[in-house]
Amino acid sequence: MLDTIATIANIFASAAVVLTLVFIGIQLKQNAELTRMAAAQTSAQMMSTNLGRIIESPDLAELITREGAPESWSRPERLRATNFLSASFRHYEVLHTHRRFGVFEEELWGGTEARLRDSLDSAAIRDWWQESKPFYAKSFVAYVDEIVAEWEAIEAIAGMGDGKLKGGDSEAGPSAKLAD
Repeated sequence: MLDTIATIANIFASAAVVLTLVFIGIQLKQNAELTRMAAAQTSAQMMSTNLGRIIESPDLAELITREGAPESWSRPERLRATNFLSASFRHYEVLHTHRRFGVFEEELWGGTEARLRDSLDSAAIRDWWQESKPFYAKSFVAYVDEIVAEWEAIEAIAGMGDGKLKGGDSEAGPSAKLAD
């Protein structure tokens, strides 16, 4: 009789362990979803804040798009532009890392990548990147360097055809410039 009671108790204990593990699995899945949602929300806030700097300060936009930049920047202008670009590229780096680890949704990355590619359309930003890339993660540097190489190849091809490529007029990135 005691053996039967012990067996029944073991069955209930085993069932309780299985139910606990199922519950923990459900909680982990929900936590992962919440983490992805938080990453998306944080990204939107960071992007909004950084874009707000350009919107609220037209001279910053002029500074970054100035012909001859970054060589033409004064020391205070260089500090201002570098801080803005550093914040922007740190944001891209964080999202790139989150994407690699599955925290940032692939669908959201598409828009982020398009904005990064569009930023790198500017020769001034690419020049700044060459000076600044030692401050970023190796995997992100390799990724951005690939995009920079695409832009430089497109500009070289365009330069053979018409002598000069207009910068900043594409929202679609390097492949759209090549198709023009």
